[in-house]
Amino acid sequence: MLLKSMYSKTQILKGFQPSQSLFDFALFGFSFFDFALLLVVSLLFSSLLTEDASAAVPQSVADQLLTELTPLGAVKRGNEDGSIPQWRNDPQENADNLKRLMEESPLFVIDHGNYDQYLEWLSPGTVALFTRYPESFSIPVYPTYRTAKLPEWLYQNAIRNALEARINEDGTNVDFARPGIPFPIPQSGEEAIWNHILRWKGLFFKLDTIEAVVDQNGKYSIIDNTLEVYSIYHDQQVQRNQDDWKYVYYLSYINAPASLAGGAYLSYESLKPMARPRQSWMYMSGQRRMRRSPVMGYDAPTFTSDGLRMMDEIDVFNGALDRYDWQLVGRKEMFVPYNNDRLQKTISDDEKVLTVHHIAPEFTRYEKHRVWVIEANLKEGSEHVYKRRTFYLDEDTWSILMVDIYNEEDQLWRVTKRYASYYEDVPVMLTALDAFYDLQKKSYYIQAFPDGYNHSYEAPKSGYFSPNIVRQRLHR
Repeated sequence: MLLKSMYSKTQILKGFQPSQSLFDFALFGFSFFDFALLLVVSLLFSSLLTEDASAAVPQSVADQLLTELTPLGAVKRGNEDGSIPQWRNDPQENADNLKRLMEESPLFVIDHGNYDQYLEWLSPGTVALFTRYPESFSIPVYPTYRTAKLPEWLYQNAIRNALEARINEDGTNVDFARPGIPFPIPQSGEEAIWNHILRWKGLFFKLDTIEAVVDQNGKYSIIDNTLEVYSIYHDQQVQRNQDDWKYVYYLSYINAPASLAGGAYLSYESLKPMARPRQSWMYMSGQRRMRRSPVMGYDAPTFTSDGLRMMDEIDVFNGALDRYDWQLVGRKEMFVPYNNDRLQKTISDDEKVLTVHHIAPEFTRYEKHRVWVIEANLKEGSEHVYKRRTFYLDEDTWSILMVDIYNEEDQLWRVTKRYASYYEDVPVMLTALDAFYDLQKKSYYIQAFPDGYNHSYEAPKSGYFSPNIVRQRLHR
């Protein structure tokens, strides 16, 4: 209890300057005994962190976030040929660029006939789509706009996290992270993936989605679904401590078709997934009750994807990192799906967008951006249907934009594309549509957001995501 009390006071101590006096500490309830004991406790915590967790970057490295890097760790300058512009935090310039998205024509289109000219900037998964569907798959390439911007407090938190956030030795736990990107200058693949998991997606939002499995003949049925998500990790009004393990409350429920309507899935996502695994419940409309479900994750198929998306592919990747070895390969310039406003505004007309083998290319937008490349290789003795995965993370947001997925024979099996779209009102870069392509079956699964993004900066009422309250809401 004494250590827990003193830990709380060390959080206050972080805000003090060396020039402040003991009188200043007394104003916050510190006695001289407290002050002396804090010095001892601080040394103890420092020793523990040194032994059990990777250190944050030194001040000299973190200072780059104020100079050549953006607060999230992206390279601020443009590239040599100007095809990637310099990053600027200029609201008017950003507003002007966003207006251009619906008006522009592609600079050029890459297809099966010319893709070999652009191999330097293409992922193996994109090349595989060209060769698998030579008559129909293409990517229209547009001017690059670095539209993704965040509230200023998240930038400031990322800069402080560079010096304070820690990850444990096996990469499974994050500690001492303020709301926002925990590792803007990552030292490992695990840190980079945690950046994706904990990136800003909004505080409390509700999304009406459509899902569909498009078979090899182009046939599909639409499933109408609703997501409600509260990111307690990003709630500035919540005073967190080291015992807190939940970072997101997630609820998904089906509205149509009638044969599936009423089913729901509730989960509490964990910052410490090995020590405190996610808690989850299933709601069965016929039984009108919430049932605690086994811990679901890894390669358990999601309920509506016909096996084309696994539980750890919700939000492209989520959950525990323990079954893979993660390698931070580095940055690379690539053509990636970005600023897909046109697709977001068209997806409600699903017959236009959901074509055989892949979504209709003419509604998509690709741009050249820098991405972080992360390799994940299945550990010896661990089980997962995916032997190897290559992730491509947007350097300006840390969102995964593409994934190349390999089977047990180490053959490219599946390709994931996140058609990112920026929602200025929040602001946040999320997605218009996520597509999960199976190269063997010639089928794919999509989840899309045709009605935009309903976001609130006001947290839900206490108990809103409790199993009993959720059951009552679904029963009405």
